[in-house]
Amino acid sequence: MALLPDEHVASLLRVCRERYNTRSIDRRVNHIMIFKNHGADAGASLQHPHLQLIATPVIPSQVRHRSHEALQHDDARECMFCHMVEREVEDQTRVVLQGEHFVAMEVFASPTPFVTHIFPLRHMASFGDITDLEIADLARVLRTLLAKIYVGLENPDLNYTVRSGPTEYNGARHFHGYVSVIPRLRRVAGFELGSVMFINSVLPEAAAEFPAQGGGGQGVGSRGRKVRAETNPQLSEDVENSGAFRPGAEGVRTRAVTAGLVPSRSFPLRLPRTYVLG
Repeated sequence: MALLPDEHVASLLRVCRERYNTRSIDRRVNHIMIFKNHGADAGASLQHPHLQLIATPVIPSQVRHRSHEALQHDDARECMFCHMVEREVEDQTRVVLQGEHFVAMEVFASPTPFVTHIFPLRHMASFGDITDLEIADLARVLRTLLAKIYVGLENPDLNYTVRSGPTEYNGARHFHGYVSVIPRLRRVAGFELGSVMFINSVLPEAAAEFPAQGGGGQGVGSRGRKVRAETNPQLSEDVENSGAFRPGAEGVRTRAVTAGLVPSRSFPLRLPRTYVLG
């Protein structure tokens, strides 16, 4: 999707909205998830590119927990997510890019490096409520983010998913949907499995600055492909001309730090934070 035109991505999102709303009518369905697995480490099992939509009769425990916490915050008659987005947009420290209707930002405390969430700027609990204008803007922000990841992190395996509330949440005040993009740059090991605590060596502030500071260049990525941002004819023109991912030797160190191998001034070791799953 990183190499597709924005309008093509918008068409895919419109199909997702149509299928989402169609499945929402079924009374047996309580939750709908839209996602894409890119690469073997992200769980992809088919060669051809595809999105997936799964409707379930149960609400996943993570969604229920997040909804419960948001509902507690609603005692102040304010959406917890709206409040967070407003603060992040004002601060700009963890913002990667912003469109007219959506903003992409690094998660304050994430389990793995470069986990990025794309939030609608208006309150929206369900993906089924998205308008055509918002779809066009989401397509541009999502495609641009994926293109930056494609170049800067050299086409890593990744997942992205539409995090929408349960089907009964249309118009709910306390829940706020978003898109989560999770590059698979490291594997969960024994410590994480045993403690449910995640080690992340990349500060979100540094991850947000990464596109502007470089880290692209020529090198072998997680799938063994060489990528040059300035010469790749497939990349969209706005990404090529943006100045992001300038080539240089810094990219070698960035990749090592991203894998959690070495610290650096660019990516200092993270201080402990309460992690947020994608």
